[in-house]
Amino acid sequence: MPFLFSVSTKDSMAKPKDLVELSYLSEAVSDMSFLGLMRLLESARAFNQKNGVTGILFYDNQQFGQIIEGERANIMKVWKRIQEDDRHHRIELLEIREISERSFPEWLMRFYGGETLVRDYPVLAGMVAGMDKHSLILLNKMRAAQEQ
Repeated sequence: MPFLFSVSTKDSMAKPKDLVELSYLSEAVSDMSFLGLMRLLESARAFNQKNGVTGILFYDNQQFGQIIEGERANIMKVWKRIQEDDRHHRIELLEIREISERSFPEWLMRFYGGETLVRDYPVLAGMVAGMDKHSLILLNKMRAAQEQ
């Protein structure tokens, strides 16, 4: 079952001068449980809030896809942390590009394909949503990488 998480801060971010977006794919070392994913999300949320980073994290079939955005120096700090995380490997940088505004400016957590979760955990019903265009692009890149 695929999970889609948007990770950012509840406060609106000031518009940085050197705003970039970084996207990558990786593979989990082992299949992650729902609780493991929630721990990862909370850790990322706290770190990202402290560093002014927003983004989206997608997990499906032991594959991660992520887009993070923020000031270049902070994104490079997060990227270093991502590369050193031993929960995943086969990390492939897709792109680092300059952007004029954030695609994920507010705190949001959603599950894509979470109908089973809602049945088991009704409290999550308000968090289930469909794919936005950025998520769909990332999902397609993940699927293409798996086929190679």
